[in-house]
Amino acid sequence: LNCCIIGSLFESAMYIFIFLWTPALTSIENELNPNPVNAIVDGAGLEDDPHSDENLPFGWIFSSFMVCCMLGTIAFSHLSNAGVTASRCLVGVLALSSLSFLAMAAPHSSVSIENDANFVSMNSAAYTIQYAGMLFFEFCIGAYYPAMGTVKGTIVPEDQRAAIYNVFRFPMNGLVLVSLVWNLPYGLSFFILAMLMMVASIVGLRATT
Repeated sequence: LNCCIIGSLFESAMYIFIFLWTPALTSIENELNPNPVNAIVDGAGLEDDPHSDENLPFGWIFSSFMVCCMLGTIAFSHLSNAGVTASRCLVGVLALSSLSFLAMAAPHSSVSIENDANFVSMNSAAYTIQYAGMLFFEFCIGAYYPAMGTVKGTIVPEDQRAAIYNVFRFPMNGLVLVSLVWNLPYGLSFFILAMLMMVASIVGLRATT
């Protein structure tokens, strides 16, 4: 039960992150550059081109995500060879995921401060913090799947795996659907995800001990 709860919480947070990372980075970019380079003329004025790759190199960003994901898998392999159990690795991954989401939420709590000369530098630092949080979370994703696969393989009976996994997809999909329907601010969404990861890490720690 604890294993499936952890899986539902982490994977729902992962899918919500997939929906949020592009608009979240774009919102910070718009704060730093209110007059985008690549815009389209629509009626009386200019609008951001939603398909533009001028301001943010989404290809490079996604590539860096995949590299971090690979590094997470490599890190789990080295930890396993060093004798660290998969369950302990999983608890560490969940705790790091919580910190990563807090880093993603931090910039959105400060972007409204626009009345002094430090605005651009503050938001540049916030942009870096958020991006670093995303990289760390991708690292966690890379370590999560082999760790969770190992734990599930030793706990869940093989003849019941399909039924059990399908049951716990309902809360996972429900959390993702609620997040999309409510359309919460990015900072609040990332903070809620950080709390979910904290709950998951506590559940994992109790199960380990």
